[in-house]
Amino acid sequence: MKGATGNNMRQPTPRTLAEWRQCAAGLVSKQGEIEVERASLAGQRQELALAAATGDKQAQMRIAQVAVQEHALEFDRATIAEGLVRAGEEIAAGEARLATSARQQAVARHGDLLEKRLVLVEAIEQAVRSVAPQLTALAELTLEIEGSHAQLGGSRATLPPLAQENVGGRLAEFMAGQGFAAWLPLARPEVRPALGSWIAAEKDAQTHYRLTV
Repeated sequence: MKGATGNNMRQPTPRTLAEWRQCAAGLVSKQGEIEVERASLAGQRQELALAAATGDKQAQMRIAQVAVQEHALEFDRATIAEGLVRAGEEIAAGEARLATSARQQAVARHGDLLEKRLVLVEAIEQAVRSVAPQLTALAELTLEIEGSHAQLGGSRATLPPLAQENVGGRLAEFMAGQGFAAWLPLARPEVRPALGSWIAAEKDAQTHYRLTV
């Protein structure tokens, strides 16, 4: 193997995280190649040691060549180790940037969810505010009906079906059936299902007030 770093065509400096990871993987692969060649050269040196020590010129020349190759490998080994340190730093920095970007996006999405909730709360608030005047009108209309019913000779129930407390109870039962019980402390009898229609309950309550000519 020729010098692992000196004799190869210079590669462009990585720019992206993926390129740095690829660069690090390539350096690790070169480390493995160097270790294999170092082991091979060490084996050759051991085989030639005795002959070189006893004056074999060819063995001495070959050991000298092995020493030069081993020195070059050590240089390459050190250079690759330094390159891996740099690559590791760049990879860590790139991963940190990715993590920061991912958190920024997650925080932005979280903010969007909060904004959507505000929009819903605003819509619910407007709906509730629009209902309040209608309940006031309902109470006023009830008084008119009670008065008209009495004037026309209608009998008065102990607890009039259109009395506010009765209406409020039916409204609470209807709201409970529409899912409001999960949000509001709506009391309703548990022995029967929640009202499915407030209109139907109102029609039933009005039967007490129906008059004939």
